[in-house]
Amino acid sequence: ELWTSFRGRRMGGRELPLPPGYKGVLLHGGEPGEPPLCEPGDPQASWVTVTGSFGAITDWGADAAPLPGRGLARALQWGPLAQAV
Repeated sequence: ELWTSFRGRRMGGRELPLPPGYKGVLLHGGEPGEPPLCEPGDPQASWVTVTGSFGAITDWGADAAPLPGRGLARALQWGPLAQAV
């Protein structure tokens, strides 16, 4: 369990691994007026760039850590189930 506070309120968290075969990514779309990272006229000029990745996410709850098997932990079970169907 993890503990922190946000705006003076205590929060408990639990780190949840992403399902096998899933990966979280961090995307960067650039700032307005910033030149794109590709050649002018390139159809990919409006695409985003992957700047990082992660394999786990933290589920936070107010005043207590979320219970295992509930909330976000339960939602993460649907990916493998959907693939099986």
